[in-house]
Amino acid sequence: MFFINFNTFSIDGHFIISGVLLCTLYFLYNSIKSTTILYNLLLCLLIINFLSFNSYLFITGLFDYKTHLPLHLCYLTELGILIAIIFKNHFFYPWLILNALGGGITGFTNSNLPHDALYIEYIHLYLSHFNLLLFSMILYLNKFVISKTDFIKSIIFNALIFFGVFYLNTLFDSNYWFTQNRPPGINLTHLLPDWPYYLVGLISIGLISYYITFKIFLKNKKYN
Repeated sequence: MFFINFNTFSIDGHFIISGVLLCTLYFLYNSIKSTTILYNLLLCLLIINFLSFNSYLFITGLFDYKTHLPLHLCYLTELGILIAIIFKNHFFYPWLILNALGGGITGFTNSNLPHDALYIEYIHLYLSHFNLLLFSMILYLNKFVISKTDFIKSIIFNALIFFGVFYLNTLFDSNYWFTQNRPPGINLTHLLPDWPYYLVGLISIGLISYYITFKIFLKNKKYN
């Protein structure tokens, strides 16, 4: 019987779960053409993810504002997607999609959780990045277009958030956006030099991801 022990979690287990979830996305892409159905599915997954994660942590008294607030970019983006869907507001869609595609791929190829992380934290990690990629897929099917202006504004907006998070980290001794220390777990930062060079590397990768996502969605312009 297949079983993954998260207490001895390895790179093999991470890629097995990520692979299964990517296959699920591929199945959804090929079998469900109605983006309305996909939107409803995404909304349900977002609500389940946020409620189950935060409820469990609060009920068990394990919630730690230094690690569990949705301030990491991927979780902040996921929260933004939930709010945008609930209020049917597309204003932040360019920023959300620019974060979502690269963030989702990064989450499936890297882990920022320590070996002794809670089960709920692993579930939250995988479901959150699955949701980011599902959102990306929906917008791609809808032929969503990102303009050059949206691209530049999103970079500036992320820069402002980065400096805000950096300041909060210095106040509360937290490590959101990994501005203080490289993330734990199995991830590429361990191949990069020490602070601040790994942080420069992460920012560079983020900008490359932004540009690739911009070019992918810019191609949809021919359909509009």
